[in-house]
Amino acid sequence: MKKQPYSLNSFQLKTIAAILMVLDHLKQFIPAMPLWFRYLGRIVAPVFFFLSVEGFFHTRSKPRYIARLLGAAIIMAIGSGILTYLFPTDIGLHNNIFLSLGLGVALMSCFEEMRSTGDYLLGIPGTLLLVITMLFTEANIYGVMMVLVFYLFRGRKGLLAVFYTVGALLPTLLGPLTLEQVFLENFQWMMVFALPLFFLYNGELGRGGAWSKWFFYVFYPSHLWIIYLISYKASSR
Repeated sequence: MKKQPYSLNSFQLKTIAAILMVLDHLKQFIPAMPLWFRYLGRIVAPVFFFLSVEGFFHTRSKPRYIARLLGAAIIMAIGSGILTYLFPTDIGLHNNIFLSLGLGVALMSCFEEMRSTGDYLLGIPGTLLLVITMLFTEANIYGVMMVLVFYLFRGRKGLLAVFYTVGALLPTLLGPLTLEQVFLENFQWMMVFALPLFFLYNGELGRGGAWSKWFFYVFYPSHLWIIYLISYKASSR
């Protein structure tokens, strides 16, 4: 992939997403924070799904990539379960993007297996099962959409932009929503603003190498748990 004059590598994209993710979760768990923190947070999941697709095509071992994400999802679920048991709140702690990403990578593996072997008898039921399961994760229908768009139109920026924009906006456009609801309640459509970041991606890993990869596996649950504990302390006053 040819490097652009102004571009972002994988590490830089993850760093941007991590910063916006902190703001998003601050508003999620601490209501006094400004609503626009949540607006910025709509960019986060698309960036991580986009990079998970890129990682799928660059990883040396797809099974290990899936195992790593699903393993992180299990650790995240156990840690969050213990935390909410010891420090219960009305909000709870249900975030687990690792599960959505892991299932998304498994879904792409099913596609690749069917393409290489032609075994649709097992491939189609497995694919449908993964899609249905993803619908019940944090990313829900948007996660399925992003995996399909980023996988099917990888390297074709025009088509990716069109289908991603439609996928981001369509659920909101289909609903009979007022302008107030669009900006105060159902603002998931703002994920469309992640699109410029995809065009800036230069295909490079960036600094940090393996260290940066594992850093984000640690950063995601730890920052959530810290924010959750802050919200618990604030609510118990």
